[in-house]
Amino acid sequence: MSIFDVFKRKKKVVAPSPDDAQLFKSTLNLFTDFGDNINLSDVVKICIDRIATHSAKLKPRYVKSENKETIQEKNGNLAYLLKHQPNPLMIPFDFIYKIVTLLYLNNNAFVYPVYDDETYELKELWPIKPNSVEALKDDSGALYLRFYFTDKKSFTLPYESIIHLKRFYGVNDIFGGSGAISDHSALLKTIKINDSVLQGLDNAIKTSFQVKGLLKINGILSEKDKSAQKREFDEALKEATKEGGSSIVPVDLKSEYVPLNVDPKLIDSETLSFLQKKIISYFGVSEPIFDNKYDENQYNAFYESVIEGVAIALSEAFSKALLTRSQLEKGEQIIFYSERLQYASWNTKVQAIEKLMGLGILSLNESRALLGFEPLEGGSKRLQSLNYVDADKAADYQLKNDIFKKPKEDSEDEQ
Repeated sequence: MSIFDVFKRKKKVVAPSPDDAQLFKSTLNLFTDFGDNINLSDVVKICIDRIATHSAKLKPRYVKSENKETIQEKNGNLAYLLKHQPNPLMIPFDFIYKIVTLLYLNNNAFVYPVYDDETYELKELWPIKPNSVEALKDDSGALYLRFYFTDKKSFTLPYESIIHLKRFYGVNDIFGGSGAISDHSALLKTIKINDSVLQGLDNAIKTSFQVKGLLKINGILSEKDKSAQKREFDEALKEATKEGGSSIVPVDLKSEYVPLNVDPKLIDSETLSFLQKKIISYFGVSEPIFDNKYDENQYNAFYESVIEGVAIALSEAFSKALLTRSQLEKGEQIIFYSERLQYASWNTKVQAIEKLMGLGILSLNESRALLGFEPLEGGSKRLQSLNYVDADKAADYQLKNDIFKKPKEDSEDEQ
C-alpha cells in the first residue's frame, strides 16, 4: 500500500470553493523547496535526534478523568493504536520520533488519521511529509489543508481532522515558522558560517600535504634531463624514508633544494565551539545533552525546557483531532506521559519510592521496575502508610481522638 493510498480511505473530503479560497489562502513551503536543507548539518542532525529520541520515550495513553480525581485508561481501538501500533509500519517509538523530527525540521508536523469507510472507526495514524501545504476555506467558512507531494499529487482535507503541531508559531495564523514558510534563516546563517570554517580547516590540512620545496637545477637542461633529475631526487628521498635509511638526502652541485615555508592557519577551538553552541542553543539542547554526558539535573533542565513542551503539544493536538467535543467534556483525553524517574539517579529513585509507596501511588512491581528489577507474582499490590489520613476525614478522626481522651482526663480529675 502506498503512503498516498491512506488519503483515499478518508470518509469524506470536501473540495474548497475556488472563489472563497482566494479571500483566504496561506501557503506553507517547506525547507526542501528552496534548497536550504538544515538536516545536511551534522550538528543539526544530532540535535534533532536527541530531542526526537527523548520525546519518543513518552507513553501515549487514552484516559478518562472521573470526578476530576480518578484517571482510568480507556480500552478500544484508539487506545491500542496509541499504545502498540499506530500504523502497519511503525511502533510508537518510531511514530513519535518521526513526528518530532518533522516538527523540528519544518516547524510544522502533520499526522493523518485513517478511518474505516463503513464503520468510521479509526484504523491508522500516519505522519505525512508534504512539499507544501495550502490553508483554504469553503463557502461555509470551514478550514481545509491542501497537501502537495513530490509526485505532484495533492489532497484536500478538513483541518479539524488533521493533527497539526507547530513550532515558532506567532507570525502566521495557521502555520509555524516565519511568515508562510518553514523558515530557518536565523539558523542557516550560523550553519553556513560553520560550514565555511570547516571547509577552511579542510583546505588548510590539504595545503600542509602539498608542495614543500623546489629542486633548483643549476644549468640549462632539456625537459627530458629535468625529468631525469627529478626522478633521481625522488628516489634518493624514498631511500631516506625507508627503515634504516639515512636522514640525509645527497644533492650534487648541479642541483639545490629550496624549502618552501607553508604555514596554514587553523581555526582555534574556541571559535568552533562558539559556532556549535549557537546551533545547539537554537534547538534548546545543552552541550551535555548533545554529547550524551549529562547528569540528573542537566537532564531535568532539558526535559522541562524542551521535552515537556513537546509532550503538552502532542497531548493537546491528538486530543483535539481524535476526540469529539462531547468526549472532551466528559474528561476523556490523550496524554503523552513521561517516565522521568527512569533517568534519575539511584538515590533519587530510592527516595521517590519511599515517598510514593507510602502514599499508595506506586505498586511493588512499579517500584521494582524503577530499580531495574523483574516483576514479582502478586506485585501489583499498592501499600500505603497509616501515617496519612484522608483530608476530608481528618476532622472526624480528630473528633474521635478527643472523645477517647476525655474519659481518661475526667478520671484523673476525680483522683
